[in-house]
Amino acid sequence: MKKNNINKFLLGAAVVALGGLASCEDYLTITPTNSITKEDYWNTRSDVDNVRAAAYYQMTQLEDKILIWGEFRSDNVTLNKMDKTAYLRLQEAVLQPTEGMFDWSGFYKGINYCNEVLENGQRMIDEQVDPSFTEGDWLPIKAEMVSLRALYYFYLVRAYRDVPYVTKSVSTDTEAKASRIAATPGFEILESCIADVEAAQKYAAKNFGAGVTSTGRFTTYSISALLADMYLWRACLYNNIDGKKDAAGNAYTPTENPAEVITSSLEKCIENCDFVLNHLKSEYDRNLDLQNVTENDPRRKQPFPLITNTASKFGTTLDAPYLLNFGTGNSSESVFELQYDGVNVSNSTYGTMFYGNEDNAFAPRIMTATPILFSRMTDPDPDLGFTRGFGLTDFRAFSTAQYEKEGQSVYPIIKNVATTVYLVDAYDMRKGADYSNYRSNTASSASCPIYRLSDIMLIKSEAIARLLSKDGTASRSMGFHLINNLFARNNPGADSINSDAVTYCARLAKGWASSRSENSTDSLLRLTYFERQREFIAEGKRWFDLVRECEWRNETEEVLEWMAASSSVKNRCRNIWSLYNPIYSDEMKVNGVGYGDGNGKLVQNPVWQKYMQD
Repeated sequence: MKKNNINKFLLGAAVVALGGLASCEDYLTITPTNSITKEDYWNTRSDVDNVRAAAYYQMTQLEDKILIWGEFRSDNVTLNKMDKTAYLRLQEAVLQPTEGMFDWSGFYKGINYCNEVLENGQRMIDEQVDPSFTEGDWLPIKAEMVSLRALYYFYLVRAYRDVPYVTKSVSTDTEAKASRIAATPGFEILESCIADVEAAQKYAAKNFGAGVTSTGRFTTYSISALLADMYLWRACLYNNIDGKKDAAGNAYTPTENPAEVITSSLEKCIENCDFVLNHLKSEYDRNLDLQNVTENDPRRKQPFPLITNTASKFGTTLDAPYLLNFGTGNSSESVFELQYDGVNVSNSTYGTMFYGNEDNAFAPRIMTATPILFSRMTDPDPDLGFTRGFGLTDFRAFSTAQYEKEGQSVYPIIKNVATTVYLVDAYDMRKGADYSNYRSNTASSASCPIYRLSDIMLIKSEAIARLLSKDGTASRSMGFHLINNLFARNNPGADSINSDAVTYCARLAKGWASSRSENSTDSLLRLTYFERQREFIAEGKRWFDLVRECEWRNETEEVLEWMAASSSVKNRCRNIWSLYNPIYSDEMKVNGVGYGDGNGKLVQNPVWQKYMQD
């Protein structure tokens, strides 16, 4: 690939389309037919910036995989288009390795971009290729690429558990064909990623300016968000690791003491969450000062820098957090999100998967929200008795799904498709909502939130619960405080004073989990999961949440009960490997043990091996 071909900007003035990066039968299918050579490229700072931006752009092209892998097997969604047999099999836990939804090559393409920047950017500094490109310019970019590469791998670990771990760029087809490696255990990949990211974080930028630029690139704060999430997963993978095996049936052999790793990982998770929370609170208070907000204003009393909702008794009520987090995006709560401008880079995923314009009319698409989530809407406290779903006063009910009438059977997901949501009655969600505008599939600028304030709050509450279950030191009351503040923000019509009111919420009145449970560690974890489900529907997180809990337990039965899985799904998912994706059949044919020329190294997921075709 010659330098004069690298000139098509796709995101602002930075993202370039590096064509030809999909090959047909190469290992990991990540390489161009012609290399981005040192001689023809990598001569100026702009070359580094272009490929750096391409690495981010590549992830915007993977949002469908993020949703398929992280959402579509969960209890958040149900199939609306029954002719979509691949999705039907996915929900029925019959995962076919031949389905393109399991092709991971797009993630390795992004990883290869990161590796190209890391290698060639460092070489340019060492060889002083461009005197205007200094080490001070390079190190923040290095921190970005190390972190973005870690995020790519983090998705792969959550979806496949053990995957090939490649930290060297591949530039030619010959290299690709020779680069056949076995999968590395997921917990080892996280260890390596965490170490690399922590080493690079001290060079990361604090910001890149206002708005989109800072929330669309890795800063020291979004890096801490990623670290917190990876540490939480690392702890869960290590828990009961003595009873876990790889795809070939071999026991994992960690080199560190599992109990110490779990405790230290959860502590580091909380530490990184606090770093982000303190930063967001500082920015929140600074903005209030700039707006000359008085000291007695309710916003000054917010323990967390949440965008507030207010229940109106007159007319409809705007869901302000939805507007700013999803309608406009890149809000004060945003930490890191994938960016789309609706022109050069359009986000068609939500409109294709959930609710979009087809034949000049908006309609439900492949997946809709599970009706059971709306079955507790007579009660302002749906978690009473540990049942899931939205309550009577929860704005998120119809900022997530379109509502037409009580008892409807299809709930179209409008999250990130509708730009503005007005609740008809802030004290009774059953009266529905008004949606003023929908984004078109072909010109959607909806950003994809990866980390926002609510993520950090709930990651921290989960880490507290898990640490306490290991007799670690943490504040249980802080865990409930985090959850209840998020719940309260989204239930402004709930009453915490008048016990005889229809909207009375004992949970908020008493400041604890529910009126029939103690402030136990178990209830803290369960409440965290209920809140995560309500908060992150259609964001590609629920299935990963369930897998993480199964990893902690090293069994699947009770978690499948949480999601009310069918008997057939429960039977098919007894083995924890059933929760992970099969390796794509084309990949196995090139690098699978027992396939191709006999030199392959990958072992197919043992649960899905039976579906491999000869």
